[in-house]
Order: sequence, then structure tokens, then C-alpha cells
Amino acid sequence: DSSSIELNIANVPKAIIVEGSFQIPESGLSRVSYDNPNLNTIAQIFDNALLTVVEVILDVGDVVNGLPESIVGTAGASGGAVRLNCYNQVKQSLPTSTRSPMEIGSVSIAISSSDQPWLPNIDHILLSEDTNIATVNGRLGPQEPLVPVAMSARIGGISSVSHDYDPINDIRHMELKGINGGPLLIGHLLHNDGDLVSANQQSATLSNRPSTFNVTQTAEALTYSASAPIGTITYGGNDEQQRNAIRLNGLPSSFQITLGDTVGYVASTPMESIEVQLTNASQPLTMDGDHFRFWVDETSGEASLSTAISDVTSLRRLSPLTPGSSGPEGNSRIELIRASSVPMNVLLEDESTHLDSFKGMNGRIAIDPLPANITVAYPSGVDSSGLELPTFDDGDGVQALSFFLGDLVNFGSLVNDLVYSTVVDLGGIETGTENMSLGLDLVTQETFNVTMDIEKGSNINVQPEWSHGIGMEVFEASVVSFNLSRMPTFTLSSRDVVQNALADYKITKSEYASVLEAAEPLNISNIEILLLALEDGIVLDNEIEGVNLSIWEEHGITFELRRSWHLRSWLPSLPSGQILLEYDFRMIGELPVYELDIFLEQWKPKRQQFSIIINGLEGRDLQFIVDGLDTSAPHNVESNAVFSTQDNLTVPRVAIDMHYDLGTRLESAHAVFIDKRELSRVEALIVGVPQETDFSTTIGDIFLIDLVVPAEYQNDGHSAESLMIQQMRFVDGFWWPATAFMRDLPGEMHLAAQPNKDFDIRADVSFQGMMELDYRSNTEDMDLYLEATGRSVDTKGDVLMLAEDLPSTFVVETTDDWGVRVASSGDGVSRLYMKQTDTPSSPGVTIDRIEIIGQDLKSATIHIYTGPFQYPLIVLDDITSGRIVASAEATVEPSYTTGLLEGQSFNGRAVLLDAQFTGILPTASSIGVNGMVTDLSLVGSLTGDSVETRHILLVEPITTIVASGLALIW
Repeated sequence: DSSSIELNIANVPKAIIVEGSFQIPESGLSRVSYDNPNLNTIAQIFDNALLTVVEVILDVGDVVNGLPESIVGTAGASGGAVRLNCYNQVKQSLPTSTRSPMEIGSVSIAISSSDQPWLPNIDHILLSEDTNIATVNGRLGPQEPLVPVAMSARIGGISSVSHDYDPINDIRHMELKGINGGPLLIGHLLHNDGDLVSANQQSATLSNRPSTFNVTQTAEALTYSASAPIGTITYGGNDEQQRNAIRLNGLPSSFQITLGDTVGYVASTPMESIEVQLTNASQPLTMDGDHFRFWVDETSGEASLSTAISDVTSLRRLSPLTPGSSGPEGNSRIELIRASSVPMNVLLEDESTHLDSFKGMNGRIAIDPLPANITVAYPSGVDSSGLELPTFDDGDGVQALSFFLGDLVNFGSLVNDLVYSTVVDLGGIETGTENMSLGLDLVTQETFNVTMDIEKGSNINVQPEWSHGIGMEVFEASVVSFNLSRMPTFTLSSRDVVQNALADYKITKSEYASVLEAAEPLNISNIEILLLALEDGIVLDNEIEGVNLSIWEEHGITFELRRSWHLRSWLPSLPSGQILLEYDFRMIGELPVYELDIFLEQWKPKRQQFSIIINGLEGRDLQFIVDGLDTSAPHNVESNAVFSTQDNLTVPRVAIDMHYDLGTRLESAHAVFIDKRELSRVEALIVGVPQETDFSTTIGDIFLIDLVVPAEYQNDGHSAESLMIQQMRFVDGFWWPATAFMRDLPGEMHLAAQPNKDFDIRADVSFQGMMELDYRSNTEDMDLYLEATGRSVDTKGDVLMLAEDLPSTFVVETTDDWGVRVASSGDGVSRLYMKQTDTPSSPGVTIDRIEIIGQDLKSATIHIYTGPFQYPLIVLDDITSGRIVASAEATVEPSYTTGLLEGQSFNGRAVLLDAQFTGILPTASSIGVNGMVTDLSLVGSLTGDSVETRHILLVEPITTIVASGLALIW
């Protein structure tokens, strides 16, 4: 083993003080003898003087050889301090002068145990590690060389240097003082016996060195401050195929790099620009201006990442508030703060040959300009623990620094791997029931435009349309995988049949028989369930309910839901101010709940129409279009909407709870929601959208609406001009609709239409399970149209109701004694029409049609009593005013009550005797076939609607039999 040290100091200051926690090495030998009997006194004096000089020279050599190891050791894990100060004099003050710093002209040092590279003409600190001498043969066997890491350094204009490291509290402090210097290169080489062609090389060059700078490092942060900014820091490194380059332009005089849970860069003044390029490609790719470009070819194993961003004041990544949580508390956040806004372009290119057509992302994003302040919240779907920086405490001093720099080059390949694993299948795997939250918070100084065209996967056959808004097409399929090592009987011919059938991820009815025959040798239980579930290409949980999936996996069959998508978005003139977008998905029990928050400060839209069209996501199509946006003036826009879908019911329910303030009224809003898995469709259209509204609705087997518009945004007590809501279910090959139309909507409205859930087989069943209506509002003139087929809401019969000028309160409900009550406030309903068809009424009787027409109705109560042989008696109470016309048709099967004519049915004709009572006095009577008429408009006007009328309707048996017989004949 050997070592060499060369030290050159030009323009040495008059006083140099080196102090610290290190110990100056000693030789441990005593070479001078003051009592040598072989020499006389004179000879002893001269001899001892000569030996003393020789001893000093030898000890100086030991000291010089030992100082580097002692000094640099203070920077390592053992800790310590070292300080160098240069002065013009030793004493603090003299009669003619005072002590002041004095700069060294230049210091050059070279320490090594083998040949080392060096730079003679530039200030530098260059570390080089020769892997050929990782160990040497010493007297006690293999051991580390005297100088494991060679160092060459040259620096000038320095008056003070200090370094302190406290290993207990993990605090490191470095300080340099002097005069402003020129370029400074800090480099590292990892070579094998001087071979620089294949060496791991990296260096950072500072364009200028400030006269003073301080660096303090703790476990959580690194703080830098200097007397002046640094013009440019350029870093470059390469190792075999990997090459990294970073350029920092206009580095401020002070900044902080935070570590730990929060990782980032924070400065008081902006950095001019950051440019990064990481690549192992034969032809690195980049772009002009602020950008992010990622190119990858997995087939050749090459990737290239290039990014540049300007005027950066702060860039931080914040860890989740609650690590491991799947909601907003578990999100990481990235914050970017810049001094100004400039255009930003993003280019993603994947030229890999993917056997998996769901993989690969290509796209372009243009943001003109990128807002100055950005916060993005996101769930960490890819583990980023592999991005840990190399440690700095694997050894002592320069050797530890060498290990750190040697590993830093590989950091670039880790970043490329992380970016690729993030984008190659982004959003391509069904997340199931895991909660997820996303967020975007921007603060801009000027309006900006966003244009996006991104495609993930290569099997999207339908392209989204460009529009003012967002368009997205999604393709989903359950991809079946076979583990052939567990399927010895799955022959090549059988595999060909199955793979050909699954080329489109579906097994059609025509393919089912051949695929089942090919799968029979596998002897897998319930395999036919999987084949049937794949008819539409999607395997749903309810289609494989009760199947033991672990058995399928043991036999080599697994599947997962995969997704490809294509997104296009044109969002011009986004506002100069705050933009907040937050999306939150949670599973509450077994109910999926989606929440969306939007805030746009002072938005002036570019176009009057805005649309969001997303087709195919989770088997659903969504179309939302608003028209009439104010393009002449800016307004604040805010909205909070909570959506939920309850698919485990016979009739799925969709619930929406929303508050919005659009800053101005809109002409219309149109929404369509199609669920292809549950075979349902919901559509809503509102004309004359108020500026601000609190709105909630539930649509399905029930229909609930609550709407409140602040008084200042109402139009003569009204909110919207009209509203249409329709739900349709696909059952037995047909679409069955439930529709509601409203006109002149009130400023406050609460409407509930839902079937009654109280049943008693011992009571009359005529009105049990009927659709009830409860309407309350602040106006007296809303028009309402309700129509629902029985299968659309899973109730008996079809219902139709039209009401004109509904009063502020209008109720149609069942009573406690199994009747039905109609009640309203004010002057009652101006005009009312109700119709119910195909309704089983009682055993053997089906009401084909029942119609009621009313005018100026305030109230009515209906009861049906039955006697022997289900003989009906109908009583109408609480009628105070208005006109009523009622008629009905029924089909009768007499075998249910008489035991006669089994299997026969006929259209019944009921001759009704109507006895009218006012109080206890009979006032009128009438007769009708399958209907009745009453008019109390005159009596009501004379009595001030204070008189209640009762109608007793009795089916007259003889004429009823005659009428029914005639109806049977004709």
C-alpha cells in the first residue's frame, strides 16, 4: 500500500489557525539522547541539535500524513469540528493595526493511494474512487487502502472555513468566507484503474462562488444562505447507459430544502429556472420552454424524461395527514409556488410494443399559461419508497461523501422507473371499494387555457368529441388469465378455442357451447357461471355470487377488471384567481358516495355552453350540458355535489345533494345518466336555472325533491321555468319510464312521491301500496305532470297525474283506516287529472282503468268497504267544493268469489247509486255506470266552502248484472 499527498499554498496569509476536535498525530518515538557517554559535551550538543531537526522533519511527515484522515473524519458518523481562519496578524490589536481576515491566494491539495484525475486550471473539489484498490494486501492480510477515496481540490480567495457535525442531534453546519470567486466544479469519479471511458462520472459546476455562504443540515432540513446569488449550477452524471443532467439558473442567495414527511424546496426569492433531463436512451429528447416530456420504449428498455420550469419560489411534497388512510386524510399533496405564469406543455410518448392492449399512455397537454400557485392532492397508487436518497453516514468523511455521490447517478433511473410505472396503466385497474380522493388548488394571476388529449391503452374504438368542457370515452373489460402450470389438461387446441373467443373479451351465445366443451377437461366447478358472466365482457359480483374464487385460482383461472380511456378537454379562459377542484369517493357501508367540490373565482367563460360527457366509466354514461353562461362579465362559481347510487335494490336509486352559486342565471341544464350494468337511465332537464340553489333529489322507486332558492334570486317567488326528470328501467326486453314534468317551479319546494309501505291483508287492499304524493311550496301556481309505469318503480299498476296550479300544500296519501285522502291549501287544485291502470284491486278483480278529473278541489277522502262476496261500498268524505268526475273499468274473474266459471273473465260493468249527504241531510242522488259525477261549486260558493259533503256509492246488483251481461255479449 502507498499514499501520497501534495499541498500547494500560494500567497500564504501571515497567520493561519486550524482548530477542531481532531488530534494531531504523533510519531511515538524519542530520537534524542541527552546523555550519550560516547560523545563529549560539544559533540552531544551538535548531535542532539541535528537529531532534533531530523525528528522534527520526520514528525512533520507523520503529522501531514495523518491530518487528512483526522480532519475529514470529523465529517463522518463520529462527528466533530474543524475550523480554519486566516488573519493578517495573530494578536487582536497592535498599536498600528487590528486583526482582520486575510485571504489565501490559492490552495491546491491532492491525496491518493493510486493514480488520480485532477484539474489544474479551475477551482474544484474532485473525488475519485478506484474500484481496483477496494482492498490491498497488507502485512495483516487484505485491508482498506490508506486513502480509500482520492481527493483533488483547488480553491482560492478563502479566509475562513468551518465544519461542525453533532451526531447526537444530527446537526451539520458548514461555513465559507472569503472574496467572490469564479466557477467552482464539484465532481466525483468511480473508475477502475484509471479507465475514464467506462467510469461513473458526475459533476456540478457553480458559475460563481459567493464570498460567504452557510449551510446547516438537520434530519428534517437543509438551509443555505449566501452573500449573493449563484448564476448557474449545472449538474451532470452518467453510469453505463444512464445519464442525468440538472441545471439550476439564478439560484437565490438563501433557500431551504426540507426532508422527512415534507420534502421540498422553499426560497424567499424565485429561482429563474430548473431544467432536468434523465435518460438512458440512445437519443435523448427534450422540448423548448417550460415543459414535461416523458418518452419510453419498454421493448428496447429505453426511457427519457425532460422537464423545465421557471420562476420557482417553492416546490414541496407533503405527506398524508394520516398515513395509510384511503380518504382525503391519506392524500399526498404537491405544492408549486412561482413568481409568474408562463406556458407549460406536457408530452407523453409510449412507443412500447405492449402485448397488453390496456397499457401505454400517449398524450399532450397545453396549459397557457401555467398558474403561479398550484396544489395537487392525490392518492399514492404507486409506492414511492424506492426514491430514498442515498445515505450520507455509511462511513467517515470523504469516503461517506463518495458513497453518496456514487449512488446518486442511479437515482435518475429510479425516477424514470417511477414515472413509467405511474403512467403505463394509470386508471387502468378497477379500484373496487377503496376510498379515493383527488384535489387541485390553483391561484392564478391571469386567465389561462387548458387543452388535453390523452389516451391510455390501444383498444379505444370511439374517439371523444372536442367541446368546451370535458369529453372521455372509456373501454372496460374483465380480462381472464390462465396459469398454465396449474392446467396440465388444457391442451393447445382447447386454448386456441378459448383464446379466439376471448379476443374481444366476450363469450357470445354462439361461442358459449364450443368454449364450454373446450373447458370441460379442466374439471373446474361452476365454470359455466364465468362463461355466462362474460357475455357482455364484464364479470360483476352479483353474477358470480356464491362462487369460491380461490378454487378457480387453484385451477389456474383468475380475472380482473381492466380499463382503457381517451380524454379530450378544451377549457379556455379559466379565471384569474382561485380555482379549487376536489373529488372524493367513499364507501359508506355498501353504498358508494361521490363528492365533487368546485370553486372558480371571477370566471368569464369563453363560450355560452359547457359540457361534461363521459361514456363507459364503471359501465355508466354521463352527459351534463349547461347553456347560457354569461360571457360578458366574470362571476364567482361554486358548487358542492354529493352523488350516491344504491344498486342493491330492485329499482336502483340515484341520490343527489347539491348546493351551487353560478353568479348568474342559466338558460338550461341537461343531464343524462345511463347505467349499462343495472340497465337504467335517468335524464333531467331544467329551463331557467336560478343563480343559487340548494337542491337534493332521490330518483328510483321513489321520487323526492327538495329545492330552496334564496329570496334575492327568485323571480316573483319562482325559481326555474320548467323541469323534467325521467327514469327508465329495462325489464323483460322493454324500457319502462317514470316521468315528471313541472312548470313555474316555486322558490322553495318539497315534493315526495313514493309508494306507501304499510300493508295489512286483513283490511281492504284497494289503496295499499299506492303511490303517495306530498307537495309543499311557497307558491300557488305550479303545474305538475307525473307518469310512472309499474315496472319502472316496482309497484302495482301504472300511474298518471296532471295538476294545474298546485296550491302551496297538496297531499295525496293513505289514511290510517286504509282509505285515501286528498288535501290542499288555499283555493285547492285548479284542475286535477289522475289515472291508474292495470291495478289488482282485490281477489278476482283487476282495475283496468280508473280516472278522476277534478276542478277547484280542496279535499276528499275515499274509503272502500266490502261485504259478502266482496260486495263493494264506496264512501267519499270531506268534499267541500269543486267538481269531480270519476270513472273506472275492471276485469272480473267470478271464480274467486263464487267458485263458478273458473278460468273465465269479463269486463265488469258497475251501476253505481250515488247518494249525496250534506251533514246528515240527503241532498242529491244520481246513477252512473262505472263512474260518478259531483259538482259542489255552487254550494261551496254559497256557503263559503264551510259545508262538507259525503257521497255513498253503492253497486246496484241487478242492473249491474244486466249491464255486465250486455257488455259480455257486445
